[in-house]
Amino acid sequence: NRQAAPDDFKSQLPLLRDVLKALRVHYVQVPRLEADDLIGTLSRQAEEQGVETAIVTGDRDALQLVSELTTVLLTRKGVTDMGRMDPAAVKETYGVTPTQIVDLKALMGDASDNIPGVPGVGEKTALKLIQEWGNAEAALAHADQIKGKLGERLREHAGDARLSYKLATIDRHADERVPLDLSCCPVAEPDYPEAQRLFRELEFRTMLGRVTPAGAAGTRAGAGTSPAPTSGTANSATDPTADPATPTATQPPTEVEVAVAEGPAAALGVAPRLVQDPAVLAAMQPSGPLEPAAAGGRLQPRGLAVAVGDTVHWAGAHALPGLDGLWPLARNLTGFDIKPLLVWLLRRGVQPTAPAYDALVAAYVLDPGRGNYRLDDLARQAGLGDLPPDDTVGSWGKRAAALTALRERQTAALREASLWELFTDLEMPLVPLLAQMEAYGIGVDKAGLEEMGTELKGRIEAIQAKIWGEVGYHFNLNSPKQLAEVLFTKLGLPVIKRTKTGPSTDAEVLEELAAQAPVVAHILDYRTLVKLHGTYVEGLMGLVEPDGRVHTTFNQTVAATGRLSSTDPNLQNIPIRIEEGRRIRRVFVPAPGWVLYAADYSQIELRIVAHYSGDEALLDAFRRDQDIHTRTAAEVFGVHMDQVTRDMRRNAKAVNFGLIYGQSSFGLARALGIGRGEAADFINRYFERYPGVKAYMEAKTLEARENGYVTTLMGRRRPLPDIHARTFAIRQNAERAAINTPIQGTAADLMKLAMLKVHQAMQAAGLQARMLLQVHDELVFECPPDEVPQLHALVCREMEGAMAFDVPLKVEGKVGDNWYEMKPVAHA
Repeated sequence: NRQAAPDDFKSQLPLLRDVLKALRVHYVQVPRLEADDLIGTLSRQAEEQGVETAIVTGDRDALQLVSELTTVLLTRKGVTDMGRMDPAAVKETYGVTPTQIVDLKALMGDASDNIPGVPGVGEKTALKLIQEWGNAEAALAHADQIKGKLGERLREHAGDARLSYKLATIDRHADERVPLDLSCCPVAEPDYPEAQRLFRELEFRTMLGRVTPAGAAGTRAGAGTSPAPTSGTANSATDPTADPATPTATQPPTEVEVAVAEGPAAALGVAPRLVQDPAVLAAMQPSGPLEPAAAGGRLQPRGLAVAVGDTVHWAGAHALPGLDGLWPLARNLTGFDIKPLLVWLLRRGVQPTAPAYDALVAAYVLDPGRGNYRLDDLARQAGLGDLPPDDTVGSWGKRAAALTALRERQTAALREASLWELFTDLEMPLVPLLAQMEAYGIGVDKAGLEEMGTELKGRIEAIQAKIWGEVGYHFNLNSPKQLAEVLFTKLGLPVIKRTKTGPSTDAEVLEELAAQAPVVAHILDYRTLVKLHGTYVEGLMGLVEPDGRVHTTFNQTVAATGRLSSTDPNLQNIPIRIEEGRRIRRVFVPAPGWVLYAADYSQIELRIVAHYSGDEALLDAFRRDQDIHTRTAAEVFGVHMDQVTRDMRRNAKAVNFGLIYGQSSFGLARALGIGRGEAADFINRYFERYPGVKAYMEAKTLEARENGYVTTLMGRRRPLPDIHARTFAIRQNAERAAINTPIQGTAADLMKLAMLKVHQAMQAAGLQARMLLQVHDELVFECPPDEVPQLHALVCREMEGAMAFDVPLKVEGKVGDNWYEMKPVAHA
């Protein structure tokens, strides 16, 4: 019953053979022979010659091949984490000998391999039968002596069990088709030029570092490692600590002009020409743009190169202060991932010129689903060839020239795809604003954070004790294996789903089991509290810098929908649906003597749905400023709005948000804890009352199929290459993205545009207020208390008027001494 191999898999096999040939790894292939049988035959032949064999696999079927000479290395997380299985390990882990592995499968079956086994016989029962009778055949032969239902099942399904034994047995005797020739298997040096060519073509970046001959020029120490950090350019005239007699590997070649100066920009000799068309190359190292600083901040650039014409002006990290005066004079700066450098300069009190062009941002706008943007890859794909490594200063001139050429190609592509205005008017102006927000950071009440940590620890210990008391003994709550033993053996709860290592205990499973055993709900609470403590108490504590603030990084080129995300700390994922999560916000505070002000779009995504769909009922609800979930409940249940109960509103809210993300009746049933039929009926009634929403969903799916992409109201484009996938699940994911991307993407564009408009208005008004954070549909500021009325009026005006929709936008403002305890501000 196995499905045919997918085409995507088949197309990779020729590439696999090419790679193996380049690495000079011997491989064996035999048409119409199972790989298991091929491995089994080779290992048996090796045993007969007294050769020790190791089989590296994630397939536990191979355990039947284990012997004194054959070991299975069972992969858990790839080849970095493997379990070594010899006969003793198999016996200890599974309770059977390697030869009895097949007996085990014959009785219990294996759904993943379409092996039926005996219905109702699980692993424990199969083990008991094998231990009592020796093997599966003996148990079947004595089935008449086994009482009860088990005996009946063994007698009734003996044929299935014997077929299962045959299916599970690896054929180790395909000798005439599988000759073992050890002379073909020596360890050999790779064909380095061919391997390098292939790995560059296939973008095997980590492995590329492993196919450079030892001792070759430019070789880096170890796969995937970063070049040595540039600590600065030794120059005795400007660096009194430098020793010219002791050159270091980080010194730039002498033929490159080195810009090191203590005075104004004019001392560099480049300021007059800098206003023309320089390329500022920052943040291009494979390991990232920044590294730990010795003092005065968490990170600092490794160095900076400014290319002017054919001359590259380079400054190592220690020499960067000499470039301070350069920034106000610079114009038309082109770079790649410039924001980290801007943040560094801002935190040192230098106001850099806003960049005119960032090739990383351009690449993201052109292909937001790419996931990984490297200058080397982008240049190669643009037909610019391979760039020299960026771990030597002498290569920066060529990389600068490539960056200029890449800009030309990207500009043409952006214009052709009607994305140029989105890039120049929205994404590029956002770069310096995000840099400013990162440089500001937000204050953290460390004492309050420590107090919260102590409280959470106490609650964790209390709930742990409660769980142990209900189970009857102590166990490691953080061990999936021990937890599975408690849930499925001790408590006898049903196994919902399995992983390779046994029954799953993930959150989805626990939520389903919570209704059957109260202790499972306590386990979910325990996990939540542990995550809060580890991620948001201990995690935050380690990120507070000497200025008493955390400086998150806003990721502009990650989410395919155009949304911003944040890291170190991740402020988007604070679990605000539970009280303990919301209280984490209490530790975020303004500058001394100031207050925090937050402005939040109300129901922005549903308002965008109303605009896109043109549905009269939705439009009417928002134009009347009605509670949309109460209105939906009234529509679907056929009652007046004042008759809607809390449960009715909760169900309506789940549908309002679920359907725009492509939720099925199955997903809705699980979310609401109702039957699938009831959920399907609810969805049908919803579409009867909101036919425009259904029409929108169908239209966007059709648009994606015809064009291969969907767009937002501002023209942001998201390619959906999987919209025609043959695999249903993959195609369904693409259809869901076709429906929700215009909604989420338009919301993201709106928020970015609002940020720019609010920032410009604040500057024009001369406010001291600072924009600090963007989280979901919310903007957070700090300001003097007396500026709150003016700031609130300004923010509401700009956010509500940022884009024109068929429904009004609504912004709610709050103010307080921390991000948790905030009071509403009356609308201007």
